[in-house]
Amino acid sequence: NENMVATGILMLFFFGIIMLILGKPYFVGVFAATKGASGLAPNASFLFYIMTTSLGFAVNLTILQLGVRTFVGELTESFTGISDRLLPGSVPGIDVAATFAFGEPNAVTIGFLFGALGQFLAIGALLIFHSPTIIIAGFIPLFFDNAAFGVFANRRAGAKAAMILPFFSGLIQVFGAALISTWIGLSKFGGYLGMFDWDTVWPFFTVLMKILGIAGIVVVVLILVLIPQLEYRHDPKNYFLMVTDYEQYKENMAKKKATK
Repeated sequence: NENMVATGILMLFFFGIIMLILGKPYFVGVFAATKGASGLAPNASFLFYIMTTSLGFAVNLTILQLGVRTFVGELTESFTGISDRLLPGSVPGIDVAATFAFGEPNAVTIGFLFGALGQFLAIGALLIFHSPTIIIAGFIPLFFDNAAFGVFANRRAGAKAAMILPFFSGLIQVFGAALISTWIGLSKFGGYLGMFDWDTVWPFFTVLMKILGIAGIVVVVLILVLIPQLEYRHDPKNYFLMVTDYEQYKENMAKKKATK
């Protein structure tokens, strides 16, 4: 029930295993390479370093969640002048991390962990089957994709969905990145962005553009322009209401669901 404690325990387990595998000499080397900016001093306690690093993540996550509501409120108010005078009807775009403070707090941690589990299993599969490209688990996809998936999945379908969806997302992030980066030869140049859309939608677009050339680029642009138009035609009444009056939007959705 206490989100900070739960996150601290889970992160201690998660980061603790990784840091123990890397070993103390690795972090001492980081300390020397960064001239003390990060890493572990040679005479410092390795176990205490693991605890402070893991629990520090839980504290930072809590600060983020507590501050997001204030940030969103202030940003929205400051944007009012622009939406009233310069760009009527416009709304500010906010990073997906802003949703963390508006959902179940533990859903963020659950999404992060099960996404990490999916990524690690997928990486293990790449190693077992001798994949020409090996993907390294990325913190940004874990946090800004899988944790966000956990929030939305928990909101729509509960805790099980918050576990299942990020888990499969983790698998897709690794397998998709390995497949497309190998196919287009990008793995030779050091890496590939591992976000979920870059491992699902953009590989498809890449194939289109590679096969069709200029025509493929035109097709991709048309698809991207068409998607929001179809979304608007599906529910024009609530399309903009979601961002202009969310409480009214929720009420409309509840009525719509009740009539089905």
